[in-house]
Amino acid sequence: MKQFDVAIIGLGSMGSFAALELAKRKLSVIGFDKYSPPHEEGSHGGDTRAFRTVYTEHPNYVPLIKRSLQIWDRLAEEWDLPLLTRSGVISIGDPQSELIKGIVQSASVYNLELQKLNSVEIHKQFPALKPPEEFIGLIDCEAGLIDVPLAITNALKQARQLGADLRTNQPALEWTSNKGDIFIDTNQEKISAKKVLVTAGALTSKILASLDLPLVIRRQVLAWVKPYRSELFSPDCLPIFAFAPRGFYGFPNMGGGGVKIAHHERGDPLLGYPVKVPPVDEKDLNSLISDVSKFIPSLINPDQDPLKQIVRAKTCLYVMTPDGHCIIDRDPHNDEIIFATGFSGHGFKFSPVIAEALADLVTTEVTSLPIDFLSMKGRF
Repeated sequence: MKQFDVAIIGLGSMGSFAALELAKRKLSVIGFDKYSPPHEEGSHGGDTRAFRTVYTEHPNYVPLIKRSLQIWDRLAEEWDLPLLTRSGVISIGDPQSELIKGIVQSASVYNLELQKLNSVEIHKQFPALKPPEEFIGLIDCEAGLIDVPLAITNALKQARQLGADLRTNQPALEWTSNKGDIFIDTNQEKISAKKVLVTAGALTSKILASLDLPLVIRRQVLAWVKPYRSELFSPDCLPIFAFAPRGFYGFPNMGGGGVKIAHHERGDPLLGYPVKVPPVDEKDLNSLISDVSKFIPSLINPDQDPLKQIVRAKTCLYVMTPDGHCIIDRDPHNDEIIFATGFSGHGFKFSPVIAEALADLVTTEVTSLPIDFLSMKGRF
């Protein structure tokens, strides 16, 4: 029977970078995934993710953001790859909206730089955007977008080069624990590991069923639109944008593939997951088109069928917790099992710093990174 220091269940957003970090620390690592990351079956599908440095969800994320940004920049240099493109992010809404208030609070606590624009200035600087008169815009100039497939592919590649045994399209079916070792059955063989790290995204509730984790899997819709006035939507002319109502957001026209749009604060719960995820339908797209017409009217030609201007659409999954913050903790029944889950639609940017924290927990049982507020204790 093969023996490893740590087994990782799930090799997507968090698992790929955890495998890399643990392999760098010279641990023997084996990893399993039901699919072959990067893939379109879970939370990281959809090509890109935003990296925001001024954080609305909670000021405690900002130190993690700063460390994560350092790692993204270092990896981009080491790998000579454009992992993070500094496009900037403009957040737009009523000054009393939760989005705007959260950004202002976060910037104030950590003395972060913001550029503030009124609605006229927003439209002048970014003609594609047409917010209501009472809205303001806050620009996070250090923010940008992450190339998700490039990041995951190379994290897994580098981990393998450092000796990690990473097995895709091969789920870990079950495990048992005995005298400090954990025995994992893959249906092809049994292996043993001193620690197990579960980073399985939407499948975590099933894998850790005994913990009854308070997770809800939410179906999200992403769409890419061929821009009517394409000159207004190039990355040189438009940053990532987010509007307070319903969390409507979008990315510029990257590589001519279309302007990506979605709702962050909407999404249908998928009860009893894993279940078949319903495909995108006309109702989903009409909801997005409604916000396009309100806030970015030059995206769609008004004289043509809006649905025919959508070049592609897909779903991805949010793994939601009740408070919108992820969970990083140990199995209360077995300290050798560590898990990270429930990133609630805003986790990918943290992947490399969460990997450091998880590697600390595996190797020394504690971490100096400020993740205590993400444990389960006192939250649910």
